[in-house]
Amino acid sequence: MSTPRDAGQVSHVLLRGVLVGMLGGILMMLFTMLSTITYLQMGFFTPLYAIAAPLIGQSPLMTSLRQGGFYLDFGPALLGLVIHLLWAGFWGLIFGLLARRLHLTGGAAIISGLVYGVLIMLVMIFIVVPIVRAPDLLLLLGSFSFTIANALFFGITLGLWPVVQPQLFRAPPAWQAV
Repeated sequence: MSTPRDAGQVSHVLLRGVLVGMLGGILMMLFTMLSTITYLQMGFFTPLYAIAAPLIGQSPLMTSLRQGGFYLDFGPALLGLVIHLLWAGFWGLIFGLLARRLHLTGGAAIISGLVYGVLIMLVMIFIVVPIVRAPDLLLLLGSFSFTIANALFFGITLGLWPVVQPQLFRAPPAWQAV
């Protein structure tokens, strides 16, 4: 039987899961945007246009790919950022619930976060992206290893959360468990 304290702690985990997921999404997006402007020699905001493309079309994405640099179409870039953060928050929430249920802390939490990040990347690339008819991220980014690096940025953020706040993830004492 759950107590009001447990319900309060679960709501903390849910809210913090969304926030930690969004933080991981921001780190992942910064890595991607810096990589697209430097290493990949595309536009800085190109990843945001790719995310928004299923809703607004591919015009800003194609313009960004042609012009490169810091071409900015504010509306589509903001939409792409919002969509990305919503997905990241959702996946962070799910990780928080799983980590709490499995009582992940320490090294197990970090490894679990990294594995979870890669699994979510696979779900997004091979299931979600084709369903919403978004641009092929593997083709756009150029390599699978680059995409895995993105997933690891997201996953390490999630995995460090139970290390920083282990009290949210530890099993209750045996005398409390029913």
